[in-house]
Parts: sequence; structure tokens; C-alpha cells
Amino acid sequence: MTLGSERDLVPVITRLSRQSKNIDEAIEMFQSVLSGEIGSAALLVDLTDEGMSPSVAKSTAAFMDSREFPFRGLYTAPLTVGNRKVGRLIACFGTFGVPGKMLPDLTSHVARQLVEVLRRTQTFPHAVPEAA
Repeated sequence: MTLGSERDLVPVITRLSRQSKNIDEAIEMFQSVLSGEIGSAALLVDLTDEGMSPSVAKSTAAFMDSREFPFRGLYTAPLTVGNRKVGRLIACFGTFGVPGKMLPDLTSHVARQLVEVLRRTQTFPHAVPEAA
């Protein structure tokens, strides 16, 4: 499997974000598309203020310890609603090729789209309402 093109993946992720009913559905759809184009993807949302929650740490470690792909990378991006950080996206990718700058850029885009889903679908637990 070859690495998909960032230029091709960004509009697909944006479209899926608009179609999703909630953050869980968005994550599932994003993972499916990214895995199909990149090799493997695990997108985790951590709501802890500091460090990493035990469940997210366990899932991340399991992914990174896998030997299925020669390249395994972990990227993070904040999830900010309004002016308040409400969590963090942890994106783990496995590929057969060297991804260059594509995976950090995709992680940032996925985080932005997850924030849009949160804004559209629910009030996030620690979020401050946005000014109208």
C-alpha cells in the first residue's frame, strides 16, 4: 500500500466531518479512510488536562509496539473549542513508506475537523461557550 496524497485526503476528511453525526462517527470514518490510503491509523481523543489517560496510553503503546509496518509514528494536536482546550487528538499511523511532512499536517487537519464536529453536535464538557 502506498501513501495517499495529502491533497486528496484533506477534502475527503472535510466532507466526512460535515456528514458525521457525532465525534465517534467522525473518528471511525476518518480512521477508515486514512487506513485505506496510508496503511493503518488509530485516532484517539484524550480528555485529560495533563499527561495521557491510562486507556489512551495503553492503546497508543499497543499500536506503536506493533511490527506490521516499518514506520510507525505518533502525532498530537490540541482540540480547542472557542478559546478553551478541551482535549487532545493522538494520531498513530503505520506505513510502508516514509511519510515526510504529510502525517503531521493530516493530524492537524483531522483535529480541526473534530473541533468542527464538536461545535456542531454537542457542548464539550470543559468548553467555554463561544461568543456570538
